Amino acid sequence: MGCPNWQDENYTKSSAEYESNVSRSGTIMVAHVGCGTWRKNLSYMLNSTANIPDNWTRCYVDECCIFYEARFCIPDSQTWESLPLSQLFAATTDVESITDKVILLLPACCGSLCKYLMVASGRATVFIQRTRSQKVIKVWDHAVGVICVHEAGGKVTDWRGSEIDMAADHVERRVLYPSGGVLVTNCSLHSEIISMISSTSSVI
Repeated sequence: MGCPNWQDENYTKSSAEYESNVSRSGTIMVAHVGCGTWRKNLSYMLNSTANIPDNWTRCYVDECCIFYEARFCIPDSQTWESLPLSQLFAATTDVESITDKVILLLPACCGSLCKYLMVASGRATVFIQRTRSQKVIKVWDHAVGVICVHEAGGKVTDWRGSEIDMAADHVERRVLYPSGGVLVTNCSLHSEIISMISSTSSVI
């Protein structure tokens, strides 16, 4: 999967580096069961004249094991207040405002479900999405992200803690039916978050 607006965090230290960062935006991530998850700068692949070694970076989820130190991301179409965890924690985009009752909500680098990429690369710790009756969850929006997160050491389940069943749609294999929603984490915090959701949500 890829994200055309992705920017590596280590390129933003100066204005000159920022201009360079703009030209280097974009990333592509690949994974194969048993072979890990790997990422490469998209512009390097598109620029045949770039004198850059042809190598990929191995991706791993982050090692955060304290809930309020985790970095969260959510779908662009949803708000933190619409999620059950908001009953226990407020959210902020200001890293200086984090407390044991206020978590960090990362701005999305792009739309779609590249939030899987954020977790698999270690930039985010948790991605949480709520199911909505008026919106169908499609298999192809999640399948590659699930593999990338798993191979990077993370975990993906519904809000009950059950694995996402890619074959739940027995006829066309097009639709997912996760109970409550989808939870993507670095694995270390997964059980704790499932318990929190269970204690606050009436939709699972």
